Order: sequence, then C-alpha cells, then structure tokens
Amino acid sequence: MQRRRAPLSDGFDRVGPFHPYVAFAGVLLLDLSIVLMLLGGVTLIGDKVEDVIWPGGPEWVDL
Repeated sequence: MQRRRAPLSDGFDRVGPFHPYVAFAGVLLLDLSIVLMLLGGVTLIGDKVEDVIWPGGPEWVDL
C-alpha cells in the first residue's frame, strides 16, 4: 500500500515529482507551439493561394 503525500502549502497536489506550476507551464508551452504551427500552416497556404491568384508583385510573407 502506497503512502499518500500531503498537499503542498498552496493546496495543490504534486504532479509526479514536479510542482503543479511546472506542469501547467508545460501544457501552456505545448498549446502555444500547436497554435503557432497551425498559424504558420495557414500563412503558408494563404501565401501559395495568393501567388496563384495574383502572381508577381511584392511579397509580404517571405517563405
């Protein structure tokens, strides 16, 4: 039978060996990286479509 650990002084339970704020920061970084990848993909697709519809002219996105 495992011994239960007491909660931290701020009331949170530990996430493995880490403080909960470290786990929250990891999830936040993962979410932000997914959002940045999605925005980059949308920008790339939009740039390709713009090049097909209006060829030439100044490039606003250098890819």
